[in-house]
Amino acid sequence: MPAECSLARDEVPRGAPVLPIEDRVERFRRFYVRANDRPLFGFYVGSEYPLLRYSAARSLPGGRPLTPEDVDVGPYLHDCDRLYAEHEACGGDFIWSATAYWGIPWLEAAVGCPIIADHGTGSIRSEPPVGFNGPDSVPQFDASAPWMRKLVEFIDRLAVRSAGRWPIGTTRMRGIADLLSALYGGAGFIYAMMDRPDEIIEIGRRLTDFWIACGRMQLEHVPPFHGGVGSFYYHIWAPVGTIWHQEDAAALLSPGLYDRFIRRHDQRIAESFAGCIMHQHPTAFVPTDSYIDMPFTALELHVDEGGPDVAALEPVHRRILARKPLLIWGHLGDNDLDRIFTRLPMEGLAVMTCVDGPEQAGRLWRRYVG
Repeated sequence: MPAECSLARDEVPRGAPVLPIEDRVERFRRFYVRANDRPLFGFYVGSEYPLLRYSAARSLPGGRPLTPEDVDVGPYLHDCDRLYAEHEACGGDFIWSATAYWGIPWLEAAVGCPIIADHGTGSIRSEPPVGFNGPDSVPQFDASAPWMRKLVEFIDRLAVRSAGRWPIGTTRMRGIADLLSALYGGAGFIYAMMDRPDEIIEIGRRLTDFWIACGRMQLEHVPPFHGGVGSFYYHIWAPVGTIWHQEDAAALLSPGLYDRFIRRHDQRIAESFAGCIMHQHPTAFVPTDSYIDMPFTALELHVDEGGPDVAALEPVHRRILARKPLLIWGHLGDNDLDRIFTRLPMEGLAVMTCVDGPEQAGRLWRRYVG
């Protein structure tokens, strides 16, 4: 591990180096084939809660379901300019990316769930739709539906605003377990698996069709950026056609329930795109070993506050890195980073840690990259 630079206080640069975009893209290209010569290192600055991160979201009404008309795209473009500047000031290997505002649960809204801005928590939550009645209540995908038109408006206007400065990616899209949880309720979808398994299998199939169609629609509007696309949250460059996926509600399932009701859908999603990256939290059940066997381009694994730490997750990190590129994301302290940078294989490893600003980013860069 490189030692800290011994510079006088007034000579220490504020942030990490702002590397040329071409260099960062090339390093990501090597990351995906696990041929990088050091771990990629980047920084996330600012709130993780979308209503707090985007000042435009403060105008969203609370206490009632949101409509597409409540979302004025223009102010979010100003937020993107600000967030891009804050990220670039920190430097490092990662490339700030824009998407349709990822605080909105787009898929839940599109399949009929009321979505409500909770300014107390900083997030927008969904509620089960009134009158939901099984498979026939799941709509077919319609690109002209109001929430989908708003989604495309975001992407098209972001492409103009970027003017080639940043890549654009697909927005946050919660997976099939997440959508079942949204439609039936957190415990209700598990009871339905037990009581009406054929219904859940059919709804899962219809939701997967909807998910894939929504992802393809977005990718049709995302312009290429140095031969690739961006990501909704993690600011990594990825090959053209890559989408992000997640199944947070799988944590509520047993391995048997995941295999019976969800695994086939994750497999089909991964097979339906040129690239697919899977997001994971390490708490409770996580089907990491299943994901390793699926055709995912890379896996991302959080280090959550209050959850397993880096030392406890090291065996999981090693299993992933033996087969797939891995992004580790979290509020990573020096002890965590020491362990990551000295004990894990560097090939196919990328690390993004949350920082307060450029000075912290610069200190960490000099410590771990030099």
